[in-house]
Amino acid sequence: MKDGVFIVEMLRKGYEARKKATQVFANISLQQLNWKPSEENWSIGQCLDHLIISDCLYFPVFKKIAEGKFEMKFWETWNPLNSLFGKMLVSQVQETSRKKLKAPRIFEPSQSNIDMGVLERFHKHLDSLLGYIADFSKMDVDKIHITSPISAVVTLSLRNAVTVLIQHQYRHINQASKVMQSKNFPLA
Repeated sequence: MKDGVFIVEMLRKGYEARKKATQVFANISLQQLNWKPSEENWSIGQCLDHLIISDCLYFPVFKKIAEGKFEMKFWETWNPLNSLFGKMLVSQVQETSRKKLKAPRIFEPSQSNIDMGVLERFHKHLDSLLGYIADFSKMDVDKIHITSPISAVVTLSLRNAVTVLIQHQYRHINQASKVMQSKNFPLA
């Protein structure tokens, strides 16, 4: 079934995430962008870089869906675990993290210094993501299933993919915001 209400809600949340990132990170310095509370934690720049990397892996299939050129593969159509994988991902990738998750290697951010252009790239990437989501408004987001970039075995509905990606924005914007609240965060 087409679910315009779901799409409108995801777009609203996506634009709110964009606004929050703009407000919180607009005036940070390069030093602040790359500062890490510890070697095990990511910097603000790495959080934003991670979002760009992970979300962009979905863009080729999203483009095909938006253009009406997507055809589900056999496994996407018949995977008996479609709803299980989707529900599991939605529950794991919450806006506020209950526990730290290890990012799959394919989603890991740069380990070197991130340049200030990451903020503009993040905004452009988020605009692209929201553009694709808007394109899905006339589609049955529950009947379209895609393969996760993490594993060819993992498939999920377009509804769950969109939900996970929007929650993922908040998760890492919140994570990056916490970096700024760390004890030794540079003042400028």
